[in-house]
Amino acid sequence: MLKKINYFILFIFIFEALSFIIGFGTHFEHYKYAIMISIVVLNSVAIKTIPSVNIINKNVKKKGQKNDI
Repeated sequence: MLKKINYFILFIFIFEALSFIIGFGTHFEHYKYAIMISIVVLNSVAIKTIPSVNIINKNVKKKGQKNDI
């Protein structure tokens, strides 16, 4: 989910850059860009530091195991 948020914010930056180059200007104030950049940085740090937990895979393995009693 964090990666999708990062991709969305990067898409916004690309859209704004193209809009600025074409001549339409930008649509956000500077503080909003700073907030989006901080979100991208924090998400990237979280993605790298938080271990990925696969709760779904653990539950599937438990259900698939047979009792050998």
